[in-house]
Amino acid sequence: MGDYGDAFMRNKDAAIQARTKAQNRATVLQLKLIGQSHPTGLTSNLLKLFEPRPPLEYKPPPEKRKLPSYTGMAQFVQNFAEPGDTEYAPPVPHVETPTQRRARIHRLRLEKGAENAAKELEKYDPSKDPNMSGDPYKTLFVARLSYETTEHKMKREFEVYGPIKRVRLVNDNVTNKPRGYAFVEYMHTRDMKTAYKQADGRKIDNRRVLVDVERGRTVPNWRPRRLGGGLGSTRVGGEEVNQKYSGREPQLLSTGPPRIEEPKIREERHDDRERDNERERDRDRNVREREPERSHERSRERSHERSRGRDRDRDYDHDRDRDITREHDRYHRDRDRDRGERDRDRGERDKDRGERDKDRGERDKDRDRGRDRDRHRDRERDRPRDRDRERDQIERSHSHDYERER
Repeated sequence: MGDYGDAFMRNKDAAIQARTKAQNRATVLQLKLIGQSHPTGLTSNLLKLFEPRPPLEYKPPPEKRKLPSYTGMAQFVQNFAEPGDTEYAPPVPHVETPTQRRARIHRLRLEKGAENAAKELEKYDPSKDPNMSGDPYKTLFVARLSYETTEHKMKREFEVYGPIKRVRLVNDNVTNKPRGYAFVEYMHTRDMKTAYKQADGRKIDNRRVLVDVERGRTVPNWRPRRLGGGLGSTRVGGEEVNQKYSGREPQLLSTGPPRIEEPKIREERHDDRERDNERERDRDRNVREREPERSHERSRERSHERSRGRDRDRDYDHDRDRDITREHDRYHRDRDRDRGERDRDRGERDKDRGERDKDRGERDKDRDRGRDRDRHRDRERDRPRDRDRERDQIERSHSHDYERER
């Protein structure tokens, strides 16, 4: 007995073939034993998977108890809580809104800033500052400076009012970066007064500066802006409260258009130009109205200086005021002349543009007229050809009718 398809059975060695036959015989005997133990022929470990569970334990039915009957609840209504009773009201969680959070943070910052200012105020004494030297009544305070402004540029801008003794730009003690303000000390008090009156709102490095006297050593109990004092009004509150112009007073003269200007179409430019011209005329009128007041102030100052016997200073101020007035008149005269030339050039350009538009319209009309003439000529040239084509069709139809009749 053996499977001759097996590789071991095909072996020519008799011992290998005998061993293979013995193994096959043992396998067949094992299969026969398995088949006799269970009709399905499955092994014991597989038959355990199909064994049934043990039967359920018998339990007697539960006894029925006698329960009390249902009654009403009207007698307990008086013990219920009212809708507005705070004792039984559900707890309301306290949630902070974004507005309240910002207000709280702002309040904390103000309190912290006030504490720091109080500490710094105890140490503040400008008279003992080693950097603040010189005569305070000859020193000018200049604020809102550009961070790129240098001492050389400050000296060149302010020495037009008189000889300067010293210029000091204030820097931060930690970062050594400019703070945006400086002190200018003049040789004479009259030069400081002149700069105080005329340099306020002047443009330095594309920024309008604020000019004031030094108040740290001249005004008793003076406190700077960082310690809760100062005279600035640019950061008081909202937009409707803060100061929006440069200098101590509103500026009547404007140096040009606003920084941000939307591009406008051609139809709106003429209206804007007229509006700008009217605005400039109003500003010139306001300047002319303010000239008597300024001259009155100058005369009063000159009389005061004359009473004190300072004839030389009076002549110096008179000459300086006269030079400034001449420069002011020359500036307005040159500006009016430039404005007239610009208006004249603009009128000539508008006139040339109108003539070009008229010539363009005539050329368009001539071109349309020529096209109509060419179209009419083509139609006249094609008309005899159409007549010949109709005549040929008629003759052809007559010839067909004649042949049909034949």
